[in-house]
Amino acid sequence: MSSSFDIQPVGRFHGQSAVIKRPKEIACFSYDDEHRFRLDDSSIRYYYPPTLGADLSKGFDTFEKLDDTADDHLDSLLKTIMALEQKEGKRVEADVITWRGMMTKFLAAIFTDRDGFEMNATLFQVGIP
Repeated sequence: MSSSFDIQPVGRFHGQSAVIKRPKEIACFSYDDEHRFRLDDSSIRYYYPPTLGADLSKGFDTFEKLDDTADDHLDSLLKTIMALEQKEGKRVEADVITWRGMMTKFLAAIFTDRDGFEMNATLFQVGIP
């Protein structure tokens, strides 16, 4: 399997295209300080730009590195979707479900030719029209 997606010749994309709609948030999940899954937005943090002359080593001595040997983000995403479907009593109607950061990488890919990234996809039950 190829590790790249060639866009040439562009003529092969001629014809009917899928309708692209604005992405929307359908659900969220968080991890607490012990990295336990939570069905809420309690871990959302906001970015505040530092003031000029800020001490960039502040907090370094109290930083706790997360043990990221287990990749449980997909499990948490699926748990969140299952909870949403149980709450609403119907299947989620979406062609693509992903993390916000993955869509940022995908949409910014056309502006760079140096930085690669890995994206895996799974077709589930129906195809994208």
